[in-house]
Amino acid sequence: MDISESGVLILILIIGGGIICLFLYIKISNWLRAKRLRRRFSKSRQAEKEAEKILRKKGYAIIDAQKSKPLLITIGDKIHRYLVRIDYLVRKRGKVYVVEVKSGEKIPYITNRETRRQMLEYYLAYQPSGIILLNMKNKSISEVKFQFESTSRQWIIRISYFVAGIIFTLVLYYLLWGGWR
Repeated sequence: MDISESGVLILILIIGGGIICLFLYIKISNWLRAKRLRRRFSKSRQAEKEAEKILRKKGYAIIDAQKSKPLLITIGDKIHRYLVRIDYLVRKRGKVYVVEVKSGEKIPYITNRETRRQMLEYYLAYQPSGIILLNMKNKSISEVKFQFESTSRQWIIRISYFVAGIIFTLVLYYLLWGGWR
């Protein structure tokens, strides 16, 4: 099979053009992605500055911002470490709250699965009095509290302590007054 010089040149040009187009596509995609991220981070920074003003206006004292807390998870016999980062840790009337500032396009409501899971992770990691969800779209503050139903084991423990308290009180009465009257 004999390939002419012009055929080889056309093949080289086609492959070269494909490589150049692929290279340009990758560069332009990366540039656009970086531009979107910069815009998003800029919007987030502006929202967080505004959030501080809103929190202070509503009577919250800011304890910390962008605070991270390490958590450990054991799976089998392997320990995994990760960080939980919150937007703000605030105090009001002696109670400590975790604040999550939502400024993105996603629905910033507790009914949103991702938001709810994030709030629950914060609640378990920091064990605050509550979690404040600050919706920057409409500048609203919502306090989120998780309430877990008591299990039967918890009720048995509570009843056991109550009965132990009764027995302790009866024994103490018997010892202090010298018997039953």
